Amino acid sequence: MASRHPEELFIALLRSTYSNAGHGLVQRRPAIAPSKLPTATRGLSYLALSHTRPLRSAQVQRLSASNERRRGYAVASKPKQPPKQPPPQQKREPKRQIAVLGGGITGLTAAHYLARSAPNTHITLYEASDRLGGWIHGVPTEVKTPDGQNAEVLMQRGPRMLRSGASTPKYDDLVLYDVIANLGIQDQIIYPKGAAESRYIYYPDHLVQLPKAEPSWDNIIKAIRSYFSESLWDGVFNAASGWAMRFSRTTDVVEQKRKEITNKAAAFDKDETVAEFLGRIFGDRNSPVIDNMVSPMLHGIYGGDVHKLSAKHTIFEKFWLQDMYPLYNGEAWVWRKDLHLHNDILDGPNRRAVIQMAERGTHHNLLAFRDGLVTLIDALTTDLARCKNVTIRTDTPVSALELKGNKIVVSKAGNEKQSLMYDQVLSTLYAGHLAQIAQPADSLPSLADIEAVTIMVVNLWYPNQDLLQDNPGFGYLIPQSVPPDENPECALGVLFDSDIEMGNETKGTKLTVMLGGHYWSDWSILPDEEMAIAMARSIVERHLGISQSEPFKAGAKMCKDCLPQHTVGHVDRLRKAHYELSAAFQGKLMVAGPSYTSVGVIPAMRAGYDAAMRMAQGHGHPWSTRLDEDGGVWHWHNDAYVRAKKVFGNVSRDEPMDHVGSTGLEWTTESQILQMSAMPAKYMFFKKFTGPGERFLDQEGNWRVDPEALFKIPPDLPTGEEEETVQPPKGNDK
Repeated sequence: MASRHPEELFIALLRSTYSNAGHGLVQRRPAIAPSKLPTATRGLSYLALSHTRPLRSAQVQRLSASNERRRGYAVASKPKQPPKQPPPQQKREPKRQIAVLGGGITGLTAAHYLARSAPNTHITLYEASDRLGGWIHGVPTEVKTPDGQNAEVLMQRGPRMLRSGASTPKYDDLVLYDVIANLGIQDQIIYPKGAAESRYIYYPDHLVQLPKAEPSWDNIIKAIRSYFSESLWDGVFNAASGWAMRFSRTTDVVEQKRKEITNKAAAFDKDETVAEFLGRIFGDRNSPVIDNMVSPMLHGIYGGDVHKLSAKHTIFEKFWLQDMYPLYNGEAWVWRKDLHLHNDILDGPNRRAVIQMAERGTHHNLLAFRDGLVTLIDALTTDLARCKNVTIRTDTPVSALELKGNKIVVSKAGNEKQSLMYDQVLSTLYAGHLAQIAQPADSLPSLADIEAVTIMVVNLWYPNQDLLQDNPGFGYLIPQSVPPDENPECALGVLFDSDIEMGNETKGTKLTVMLGGHYWSDWSILPDEEMAIAMARSIVERHLGISQSEPFKAGAKMCKDCLPQHTVGHVDRLRKAHYELSAAFQGKLMVAGPSYTSVGVIPAMRAGYDAAMRMAQGHGHPWSTRLDEDGGVWHWHNDAYVRAKKVFGNVSRDEPMDHVGSTGLEWTTESQILQMSAMPAKYMFFKKFTGPGERFLDQEGNWRVDPEALFKIPPDLPTGEEEETVQPPKGNDK
């Protein structure tokens, strides 16, 4: 009997449409067990990452007509209607407008990935200065050689070398390798060695060489002599004993320590300074090792105070985590976001080139280019200039940000004041500066509370190339415990550029002197460049014996607020900032960079990548997504993660936050334990501690197995025309 109820026809049509759409989805994605299906409250998070596509109106009409032709039941008759005109062509959606504030390495990396990954989007990159690159800056400088010839040297005003992540459980360096592969500059990488292995600490009034890593008899004898003759090593034996006892990983010790921990989440949410943490570990809160040996390390990396910086946000993070909740020997605490990044990069088109660079990184501590990092900045700048969906605006400081309606108004300062509307804005500026330009005024007080230090960088070049012959090496750092009369200029350290650079530069002695940091935090008046050069010359005369009468060429740069300080309470401040950003900008303003996550070039690139992929694809926090449920070429390797989860338990949010809007600080709203996983270290790729069976290349750099076999789809993944990962990438291999 024919149905006379229109709603029944409509329901039948919906069933047919759902059946066809579901059938197409099954062909494109692996089957998902019912127990793994997302709940309704998690729908937006999973939809943002799925491959389903919305049906257009024309497709619905065709499905309706097809459905009527193959129905097995009668339908109600309808009076004939005149033929309808075809619907007007739908207008294309306007391009999403995104502004990236800051042309440093974080902003450049974010724009690089947005240009490639964000469809129907236009990116505008704002930079206040006349050049891109931020603190990475090299200035070609004319000099005269001893024989009176004109020559040129490159004076580096910022970072000039990078350290791989092969010794850490992090994968930030995979972003660097992926960018290098995208730019095609992997053949320009160099690995500094030789003199770069010799490092010094200035204490109390002379240079003391640190033991070299190579365990040769000569190095061992030198280390023993230094230990018994230099006051720098006072307290080292007691500190080392306390360290060994605290971090013993025998089964009995680990189990006993775990019994003492009643609340893992509370343990991970604690915070303390580096000095407090090490004093507790050493068993002596006044250990001279803290001020003599640890403080110079923090000077060189953060320009910060060992008594203020947070232990969990510095190079001591992995030890702090181990102390909070100890793991057995051979295990490591890993951020789940790093496991996601690992899979994302190795699922990408550059995976073979990335694997090669990452494997080489396990054999070298440092990497750079012949002109420091200028090659990387120039390549990124050139690449963005070629992108039709990117506009670069240098000499364009932003004076204000304000939410109006559903857009953010970006106001430019200068002679040509102008305001432009954007759908989303990514700020890579120093947090304190962002707080100043955000409107209404004082709407981001927690960002205003994030401190940063200023570094004055002074470059000195001497035609005499023998000035460092008694102390060749990487350079030296200066502890906080050095008497004021030995360091009245408040220097942090000196780099021996001429000993560590490998370019074909003019012969001579080239130094970089770093002044300021936390020492200058309370100074109301800072030295100008001319005064800083005089201070630097005084330092190298007193410390290295370089006479003021030596001919020289110098340059200086004031790096204002260049190193944000992650002091105790950093995560608490960021958590408050997350809610302030959400209230003031409704998820339209995202932040990224060293004000929020780790300091350094590679962590900054990682921050830019995360922000870009979140904006482009909604791919980001919550990192608590279970990795064993993820697809992709590399998901079968997550067996190690699954095994670890069975041992340590799976701590995960049942209802993670949806990918709708973002501040970039959502991770601060969860306990750190929810974002960590304990894994067997030997199963982690590209590490010095990686097991032999997990290596891709042999010692000669050759593939251990057929490269083609590495990228075949495992049996439990679907195959078909839409699976791009079946074919290995081309054009990125040597």
